[in-house]
Amino acid sequence: MDRYLVLPFWLAGQHFAVALESVVRVLPALLSTPLPGAPTTVCGLVNVQGNILPVIDLAQRFGWASAPLALWQPFIWLKTSKRELLLPVEAVAAVLSCAAADFTPAPDPHVPSSLLHGVLRTAEGMLLIQNVEQLLSARDETYLAAALARQGEGDVAD
Repeated sequence: MDRYLVLPFWLAGQHFAVALESVVRVLPALLSTPLPGAPTTVCGLVNVQGNILPVIDLAQRFGWASAPLALWQPFIWLKTSKRELLLPVEAVAAVLSCAAADFTPAPDPHVPSSLLHGVLRTAEGMLLIQNVEQLLSARDETYLAAALARQGEGDVAD
């Protein structure tokens, strides 16, 4: 692959991106329903067109303070190998096409994080490319699956 297509976004003042192939769409802020027994990285559940989606707090995943959800906050709808989920972020930018030569994959001595797919050099600076498969840890995935099983078919806010 000679080009990478990514969707840049901001969270906690940091500039991130996700691979465009993982993005279903960007949505406006949604009201979530708390999910008892869910891991702390899960803010709750949202019903989007009949799809029950967990809302993931990426700041919490990084060990940062969680920002309060805002009225005009975008949510990125992502697809992982295990599930679809929503990621509330501060802002989203236009899709960016970058040369493969500007991408440094993880794990690399320069990118020592299992939470990242890599780092992308751009004219504006560095983009941390989030590994969508690591939005939930294996433990969080287990807790979420159990909480969802207990929740059953209950009503979830739209």
